Amino acid sequence: MDTLTLNEVAGDLRLSRRSILRLAKAKDLPTITKPFPGGFTYLIPLNSYLEWKKTRQLKKKEENSLSNKTFVKEQISEWLDWLKTGKLIGKPLSEHTIRLYIYCFGIYWNNLVIKRGNRNSLISVANLRQVLGSIDPKSFSIKDNLYKAIRSFIKYLIINGLVDKKFLEELKELKPKRFYPAKKVHCSQDEFERLLIEASRWHSGQTPYDVILNSTTIATIGLAGLRASELCNLKVQDVDLVNRKLFVYLGKGKKNRFVGISNRLYDYLANYLKLRPKTNLENFFVTTIRSTRGELVPFNTATLLRKVKRLSKRIGIEVNVHGLRRTFATIAANSGKPINIISLALGHADLKTTQGYLMTTQDEVIKEMQGW
Repeated sequence: MDTLTLNEVAGDLRLSRRSILRLAKAKDLPTITKPFPGGFTYLIPLNSYLEWKKTRQLKKKEENSLSNKTFVKEQISEWLDWLKTGKLIGKPLSEHTIRLYIYCFGIYWNNLVIKRGNRNSLISVANLRQVLGSIDPKSFSIKDNLYKAIRSFIKYLIINGLVDKKFLEELKELKPKRFYPAKKVHCSQDEFERLLIEASRWHSGQTPYDVILNSTTIATIGLAGLRASELCNLKVQDVDLVNRKLFVYLGKGKKNRFVGISNRLYDYLANYLKLRPKTNLENFFVTTIRSTRGELVPFNTATLLRKVKRLSKRIGIEVNVHGLRRTFATIAANSGKPINIISLALGHADLKTTQGYLMTTQDEVIKEMQGW
């Protein structure tokens, strides 16, 4: 076995023999001992030394670059480009996921305490532990998404030789665990009916089109189970009233699917088309911008979220757009529809995901059992 002496290592690293001896005694340097009468000396196996040196250089590079916040943010920008183009994992991530990761890094920076004169990497297990520890334990989804964002960024750093691949293994110990039940909002059948009635009610300042837009968007989510982005991305050609089906183009996970149009939803969609303004826009749902004298624009998720929040508040319930998807799944399951059909309608790849959507309240359990 080829070995090096302390003096040879000191010369290679351009350090004093005393510094190398200190590393050997602290077991920070791979060594073996060679005894001689009255004592022993340290020898360094060549192959182990070369591997150690490579790791040491990588750590130095990490300390010199990832301790610089400007450099780290430049790398984050490049990483986001990789996510958009699919360069990191072979397929592009959705705009929603990328926005979520950007939001998560905002939380990371806001909660990270950086000491003056810091020379250590800003992206580290210790720092992530500190940031996750500063977040309310009940906010599992925030912690989980933050962990996923950091993990994805570390994969990018590994590919670019900025951190050691062992980092991913060390990170596993910080994977968030849920300690509190998830807050899952949905409507009961009665509440959903009240929400539809409220959405169909005219209020001062509204046009007939405003009213039909409100009711049809609520009905489309609650009766077809679409996601907010899927509803807003619907094109006119995607709504086939003749064959009674909706085409969802590139839903979550970049997957296409067809969804059936029920008798009830058919009426909402048909009535909506009668009042839909004439426009060259391809989007099925369009709205106006009052500040630009009624210019028509595609209906967007931010507007949809505000509408659902406003309408639900009027009738005294708490539900959001995703809650209406859960409502669709729950009502369908309670009426005896097969869970595999519900799962396909929602665009889920796993039945377990669909099962997590099915909500049953204590009142519903009591009412059901009273009829036994």
